[in-house]
Amino acid sequence: MSAPRTLAVLHLAEPSGPSTDFAAHLAPLAERDALEIIVPGPGRVASSFRRVAPVTELPYSALTTPRGPVAFTRLVRRLAAEVRPFRAHIRASGPDVVVVATTALPAVAIAARLERVPALVYAAEVLTGRTSGRSLPAAAAGRALLSANHRLATAVVACSEAVARQFPRGADVETVYPPIENSYSGGDRAAFRAEHGIGPDEPCVAVVGNITRGRGQDLAIRALPLIREAIPAARCAIVGSPFPRRQDLEFDDELRRLAVKARVADAVVFTGFCDRIADAYAAADVVVNPARFPEPFGRAACEALVAGRPVVASRVGAIPEVLRDGATALVGPPEDPGALARNVVTLLADPDYAARIAAAGRRDVLERFAAARSGPAFRRAVERAAG
Repeated sequence: MSAPRTLAVLHLAEPSGPSTDFAAHLAPLAERDALEIIVPGPGRVASSFRRVAPVTELPYSALTTPRGPVAFTRLVRRLAAEVRPFRAHIRASGPDVVVVATTALPAVAIAARLERVPALVYAAEVLTGRTSGRSLPAAAAGRALLSANHRLATAVVACSEAVARQFPRGADVETVYPPIENSYSGGDRAAFRAEHGIGPDEPCVAVVGNITRGRGQDLAIRALPLIREAIPAARCAIVGSPFPRRQDLEFDDELRRLAVKARVADAVVFTGFCDRIADAYAAADVVVNPARFPEPFGRAACEALVAGRPVVASRVGAIPEVLRDGATALVGPPEDPGALARNVVTLLADPDYAARIAAAGRRDVLERFAAARSGPAFRRAVERAAG
């Protein structure tokens, strides 16, 4: 069966975990020129996806929770304005199915419904519950957004059971885990360390991901003085860059000030965006995911395990579903630099134990999230929606 003509809509112009997951799902749909991708303006995402399929740039952005009635009115007006160009593009391109990379772009599902084209929404966010300081109005807005996506879309695919459980009871939501390729090992440890001034024998703790408050890089910096009490030579590599948004740029500045205040500025390395992420994993002795937001999946932790690196993570979102505490990783409470430090020291102080837990994690990830399983499952979901 040939692939249905698919119009895929992404929500970010710069790379992120969800966009990487979505890209892996889209690759099998690109055969016979059956895929077109829409992105919200120029950026690294557009550049990378052009190797897969034709890319169109349109002016739009993902929804954020409005703060107050004035912001809500503006959001509704923006939503209505964004429906029109999506309708025009769907009408002109004539896809068999529209696939949306997020629940935060309801304008696309609305446009597809109005043009009578099936739409599949890829749910990759945890929007409900009062985790990480989320207010009751924000949680209510999240529930409303999920319900709207379920009503508008022909099909919904979730990236984890934690995401799927948010939808209304009885909703037909299929879980398809992101495919994790066996391509993150074999990085150049020496080259990465030399480039960023990390000594060959200095223990290195790495945090991988876009610099945002939800990702929790500040917790790793707060944990570093405690780690260095037990292992004085320990260093921390912050691997990633902020999105070009004011709040993320301000958080990036805050991290650098925090490193100075905690007296570990000489031990913290900000590497910026890393094209060869396998090198970063190879350079790390432990990879930490200190997220405070509810992780919808936790891709960086899985990549690190495939690279053979032990992982320490916060118990948020889908992390307990994806990682098994004490068996494939060490999973501790969120917002707790002390617990983070203790878990990191446990792994750095016992290399044999660290190697065993990393090996078990690698086997588990490659078995549960194999591309040979996830890729066909996602394609079948798209074909069912198109049919």
